Amino acid sequence: MGQKPTMSIPDGWSLLRLALRTNHHQELIDNQAAEEQAKFRLDQRHQREMAQVSLFLNPLGWAQTINRYTAQQAQSQMINKFRRKLTLTRQQTESVELDVWIAQQQQQATDMVLFEQLHQLFSWSLTPPQQHAYYQSLSQGDTLIITDLQKNILWTSQNFESLTGYPLEEVVGKSTKLLQGPGTDRTTVQYVGEQLASSQPVEVELLNYRKGGSPYLCYMHIEPLYSRQGALTHFSAIERDVK
Repeated sequence: MGQKPTMSIPDGWSLLRLALRTNHHQELIDNQAAEEQAKFRLDQRHQREMAQVSLFLNPLGWAQTINRYTAQQAQSQMINKFRRKLTLTRQQTESVELDVWIAQQQQQATDMVLFEQLHQLFSWSLTPPQQHAYYQSLSQGDTLIITDLQKNILWTSQNFESLTGYPLEEVVGKSTKLLQGPGTDRTTVQYVGEQLASSQPVEVELLNYRKGGSPYLCYMHIEPLYSRQGALTHFSAIERDVK
């Protein structure tokens, strides 16, 4: 707990992506080779069976036997083709999921580094458990917002845009009231204001609005941030969409 994240090296992500993609590619090659070997063995077995059966068949039954075994062979090939298609589909899905996962890891690592830089810049007095809680929230996909004492947004984690529809450059310097709308409960807003005015942490659920106007129920945990000299300097808010 309380360990500080280190800056991610871009080459490291590239090597990770290359290694995982190489594994997927090798798995595909191995599967195709195994299927080709299975088809070859199946063809050989059918040929042996047809040769053995032919010894005991009269000429009138031979054509039916050939048709039956040909149908069986075609069915086996169709099954193998279907299995191969399922394998390719699964690997393509895994490849997309891999790219998404890597992008998420990069985003979270970047957010953690930037938060740590803000921590050092403003000399916040954060205990190791507090730091761990922030890093854990970021790793779980929560949105982190830092505001000044007037509740104007100074910085947000990258998934703020996926939560609200607003890119960071559009909200920096603007009040968090930007996210409120006609359905936002004013009593809850007043309660939050009173708690923060008393420098008290607060935890609520509030109806907010995205850039496009759609509402979402937002969980918020807001707390004051103090400098090492004991001065109140900022507020932090951990937010997530309550599904």
